[in-house]
Amino acid sequence: MAAALVGGAFLSGFANVLIDRLASSEFLDLFRGKEPIVKLLEELKNTLDSAALLLDDAEQKLIGDERVKKWLDKLKDTVYAADDVVYKIDTEALRKKQEGESQSDFASKVLMKLNPFTSFTAFDKAIKPEIEEILGKLKLLLEPNNNPGLKIVENKKLPERTPAPRVEKSDVYGRDAEKKAIVKLLQSNDVSNKNLSVIPIVGMGGIGKTTLAQLVYNDEQVSAMFTTKAWVTVGDDKVDCLKVMRTIIEQVTETNECKIQEPHVLQEKLIKALKKEKFLFVLDDVWDEDPDKWNVLKSSFKSELHGSTVLLTTRSENVASIMKTVSIPQLAKLSYDDASQLFAHHALIDVNSLKRIGGKIVDKCDGLPLAIKSLASLLRDKRNKEEWDSILDSDIWKLYERKSVGILPALWLSYHYLPSHLKPCFAYCAMFPKDYVFEKETMISLWMAEGLLYPDSGKRSMEEVGEEYFQDLTSRSFFLPANKDESANFFMHDLMHDLAIFVSGEFCSEMDDTKVFSCTCKFRHLSYRGEAYDPKKFEGLSNAKGLHTFFFTRSRKSFSIHRGLLLMEHLLGSIHRESLQMEHLLGALIHAEGCLRVLSVSGSYITKLPDSIGDLKYLKYLDLSHTNIEAIPNAVCNLYNLQTLLLDYCFKLTQLPTNIGNLINLRRLHIPSSLKQMPLQISKLKNLQKLNHFVVGKNSESGINLLKELQDLQGTLEIWGLENIGDVKDASEAELKNKKFVSSLILKFSRCLALDDLKRKRDILGELKPHANLKSLEIYQYQGTSFPDWVGDQLYCNLVKVFLYKCDNCFLLPSLGQLPSLKSLEISDFPGVESIGSEFYYSSGIIGSSTKPFRSLEILHLSDMPNLQKWLFIEDEVEDGVFPCLRELTLTTCPILCVSLPNFLPLLRKLYIKECLLLEPLVPRTQQMDVAFPSLEILDISLLGGQVYLLKGGLPSSLKEIRIETCCSLVALDEEAFQNLTSLEKLFIYGCDKVRCLPRLLPTSLSHLSIEECLLLRPRVQRETGEDWPIIQNIPNFNPGKAMMSRRMRNKLGLM
Repeated sequence: MAAALVGGAFLSGFANVLIDRLASSEFLDLFRGKEPIVKLLEELKNTLDSAALLLDDAEQKLIGDERVKKWLDKLKDTVYAADDVVYKIDTEALRKKQEGESQSDFASKVLMKLNPFTSFTAFDKAIKPEIEEILGKLKLLLEPNNNPGLKIVENKKLPERTPAPRVEKSDVYGRDAEKKAIVKLLQSNDVSNKNLSVIPIVGMGGIGKTTLAQLVYNDEQVSAMFTTKAWVTVGDDKVDCLKVMRTIIEQVTETNECKIQEPHVLQEKLIKALKKEKFLFVLDDVWDEDPDKWNVLKSSFKSELHGSTVLLTTRSENVASIMKTVSIPQLAKLSYDDASQLFAHHALIDVNSLKRIGGKIVDKCDGLPLAIKSLASLLRDKRNKEEWDSILDSDIWKLYERKSVGILPALWLSYHYLPSHLKPCFAYCAMFPKDYVFEKETMISLWMAEGLLYPDSGKRSMEEVGEEYFQDLTSRSFFLPANKDESANFFMHDLMHDLAIFVSGEFCSEMDDTKVFSCTCKFRHLSYRGEAYDPKKFEGLSNAKGLHTFFFTRSRKSFSIHRGLLLMEHLLGSIHRESLQMEHLLGALIHAEGCLRVLSVSGSYITKLPDSIGDLKYLKYLDLSHTNIEAIPNAVCNLYNLQTLLLDYCFKLTQLPTNIGNLINLRRLHIPSSLKQMPLQISKLKNLQKLNHFVVGKNSESGINLLKELQDLQGTLEIWGLENIGDVKDASEAELKNKKFVSSLILKFSRCLALDDLKRKRDILGELKPHANLKSLEIYQYQGTSFPDWVGDQLYCNLVKVFLYKCDNCFLLPSLGQLPSLKSLEISDFPGVESIGSEFYYSSGIIGSSTKPFRSLEILHLSDMPNLQKWLFIEDEVEDGVFPCLRELTLTTCPILCVSLPNFLPLLRKLYIKECLLLEPLVPRTQQMDVAFPSLEILDISLLGGQVYLLKGGLPSSLKEIRIETCCSLVALDEEAFQNLTSLEKLFIYGCDKVRCLPRLLPTSLSHLSIEECLLLRPRVQRETGEDWPIIQNIPNFNPGKAMMSRRMRNKLGLM
């Protein structure tokens, strides 16, 4: 509840929640007849209301007035203390309810009437002086002598707020010229003829350096120039060269995590990885001006190919001068016209009077894109002239005269006008390091643990409220997606991070290996990102009684058994030592006897939880994921407030504690794949909203029927061990059909060799029928011979994705054609299917008996179908052809499939064909691909047998990329086929030994040509001397590759 810096609405909200708690049955039962405490709580509420009347004025005067800041810090500290008291009362009431204590007996009531003090419990006697102390501090702050000139501002009743409209991913305004200049530079001799070039993008914070770098990095033309790319966010004042090298190695080699610690070993590995590559690296947000650090990195960035480039973004001209090899002008602010377009795009202006005010606001933003976007997003849901005028005329713009503050006025305005419920959520993020990438779901759980989410009269869950809060902050640019098309991971711009630190003051902090923990009475939220836990740095932790959050932010990629990293578990005893040190840290936190609500040691080497973990009775969030924890002590089941328990990737953990049902407030539970079964009491967790996995055990006490009581599960539900269901009745009792909030269902059977009772297996799957709200369905290793009718039922009108994998005994695909919203369908490893007929399109199997099949399908993947011979496309019987919306078609390892592709796929963009030896002629029956697939952009074929007709005749002019791999019968690329490919950018030919020559007229648009292991073609494309060299000499990126196909590949293809 606490954690907002300022804003009258925050404290008013606090008081309202306090009143709600006082009116609850738990409070009434706890303090019935105890008038002294009830009166104190009423007085606390009234005093908080009085303080709230001063806060709007305090927020206006905060910048530049040190007295106001100190007063607010003292008030915030007192509010935190009040929140802790209320939380303690909540926890005591919950304990009594859970443990069955009651004050309803007659003797207790008589004693309370005679003398209320005689019935005081030890808890009552302890809490009363705490309330009195808080009241005293509040009253002292409100005395006229202590008031720093603040005036009462009556709270105005705000109109009911509607959520901010979603804005689609915005176009970037005003950076076309800069982007084109960098792309042109990458193509120029200044860059292409050098071993390594460094191009700096220099500009002030918030001007769009990272955005420009992303535009270049993600540009298709640029991607075609390089064989590999990597993006590293540096961020810190001091560059960690080893960390940069590890990150690049992970991206270049596509490995999960590089664990090398020795600098020379790491450098050698990077040099080896880059030897044959032409690379593009982006080093984003570089601050370190130490030339020695750059020389270390530069000596590792070596390649035999010319043209490799490092693109760096920095605010420092000194950094640029040290690192650059090529100069470009410093990034300028946006012009007024570009800034106005960006503002209009985000503010959605449609009123002329607002456009005039908006133009003046744009002027004040001084051409800074981040400032423009944040203010425009703020104004998007304000539609009257007075609100816009108040922002235009705000005194906060005078911040430009106070350069020492370091906060852009536009960003402070964006924060100032945030709805009060969003301010504490934003300020809470100040405890994380700069450039820290966080999961949306995790952040919502943290806000929930800190009491920052206010449900609306029970209409929505706290998770739904948190989703709205997060979306509102994202739409206002307080949070940014971590990657393109990212919806799960986010980060804060460094200027927004500075703002969060400013508004949170001394109450949030982050530590690393260079800092020592200094405990203050105001300290509330702490994150730690050190590589190794050092007990000496946390000696004051046992005194941190006010600490609410301890969050370990080490990389969570560690400790995956599947990656083999735990094989080093006892190396030099280092892991054992750190485990003991982490246990020491937990002991210090427990010894503090404070109000810890969030504890995350994810990614640490901890192997054991002490039984005293149960003393953290206020804990709401516990993250033990990515650790070597072997057991969860039963003491954890005493944490009645716990809402989130994360155990992902704890691969040594095989069971949960038997009394887990005591965690009645648990809402989010993540378990590891190593778990053998669910405990019987899992069914008591009726508030559970998120459960990543459910494991069906082999006995009746851990059966799937335990899911019956978990009616509020939402999001993705993955059920393992379905082969352990012994009775169809058990599957029915799980009542999946009633779980209306589950949007994604994953059903996993283990492979079973027994073929008996196939009907029972079908009946079991039949009883696992989900609710009609389902959006995604995945089924793994189902052993029945056919699917139940619900798979493909039109009832599932919201189903957009279906994935079916490794169903060995199925000889018939389910009827999926009538699912009206189905967009993605992937079917893999069905050895029993020999043909696909009309039943695939219509449940009745009668062509034309229902609506048009697959009318929304955009992605279709068919793979590992070794016995599939026939596929009926029914296009002659369906108007507009079959698959009218299909954009991507993949056929992989269907070796005896003999069919022509459909005559007309008007929207097809990507076509992948691999190991379909009898799929000829590959072109549709029309024999003209440009007619059949007029929108095709990517064509990728490999391991095709017989004659390849694909490149005969007309190819679609829309093609941008062609990949041909190991087509042993391909002799030549047809001249006619390449004549009209005016959009072709990339051509890859690999392992085609019989191709004699290239077409004489390659399109001028071609920017990337790669020819590898083509025995006859390689001599013809040799630089200067090859017969085909004149054809390709002007292609910017040419990779001649190797001459011979590897022995391993030739063996694979049976060519030796």
